[in-house]
Amino acid sequence: MKRTTIGIVGMGKMGQAIASLLETRDDLSYKTFQRVSAENGEALKACDVVIEFTIPEAAPGVIRHCLELGIPVVSGTTGWHEYQLESILSFCKQRQGTFLYATNFSIGMNVTFALNRKLAEVMAGLPQFHPSLKEIHHIHKKDSPSGTAFTLIEDILSFHPQYNGIELNGDIQNPATGKLPVTAIREGEVKGFHQVAWNSGMEQITLAHEAFDRKIFAEGAVMAASWLHQQPRGIYTMKDIIRM
Repeated sequence: MKRTTIGIVGMGKMGQAIASLLETRDDLSYKTFQRVSAENGEALKACDVVIEFTIPEAAPGVIRHCLELGIPVVSGTTGWHEYQLESILSFCKQRQGTFLYATNFSIGMNVTFALNRKLAEVMAGLPQFHPSLKEIHHIHKKDSPSGTAFTLIEDILSFHPQYNGIELNGDIQNPATGKLPVTAIREGEVKGFHQVAWNSGMEQITLAHEAFDRKIFAEGAVMAASWLHQQPRGIYTMKDIIRM
């Protein structure tokens, strides 16, 4: 049986973690690319699916390049969705491509996303509770709030139209009117901590997820790539893999 070949674009910490994981897999092979270009197009086309973990400035171009070549692509880079996601989705539809994007590939975090959506829906009927969000990452992370935080935020806002945006690193006790208070901290080598709290002043409900090892993101990305390779053309997210 032919092994599925996964292309890894971007050999930073996440790219290296994915390559290390694939070294242990007998059912998968892989090729690595620091970047995409006309020169390595043939090598890219030899891949069954590509995982890109690059930087926000490069990710949209990498995704378009892969889609132009007809290669299914999994995108794990964050920090670009807020500005270019709609144009990428439109481009994918025009090219009849296959694309999966996520702000976080951790299985546990995607379960947390599902719980956050349900909790936000329940809280829509309990206006005495007010939400806030806190996230902590390592000092090297460029986007703030994190892409994962934005996913949590968007799902809260979808059920609570009284909030029309966020207040970043403001006074949680006295947030601006109509703004969801968000605290983003960058310290040490924290892999990732996200917490949503609903406080009534007399009690608090807390939903939190903490990552201890970057391997969880690599494992989720490889799972997503293996899954995407078997799917018909279209646009997918981790919700399509982890159904709750």
